[in-house]
Amino acid sequence: MDSERKIRALTGLCQALAGSGLYVGLSDARPALSVRACLTGGRVWIGIEDDAFVWRRVDEMRHPVGDPAGAAAEIVAYLDVGAERPDQRP
Repeated sequence: MDSERKIRALTGLCQALAGSGLYVGLSDARPALSVRACLTGGRVWIGIEDDAFVWRRVDEMRHPVGDPAGAAAEIVAYLDVGAERPDQRP
């Protein structure tokens, strides 16, 4: 998958994460999303490999790029967005 297609897929994932309460940013250095549950929390980097969104490098999580809503749901669950956070957005 070329960089332009990766960026389009990541943009779709970013849109699917809108309203989730996560802090999401698109990397300007490579096609990837930075996602975190709070401003002071650790980041999860989401990239694309072999037509799948990939995160968690140690115990790799993958989800097909054709289903950004499903990937967003998995990411929200992984980051436990419902947990109490001091900087909870209104």
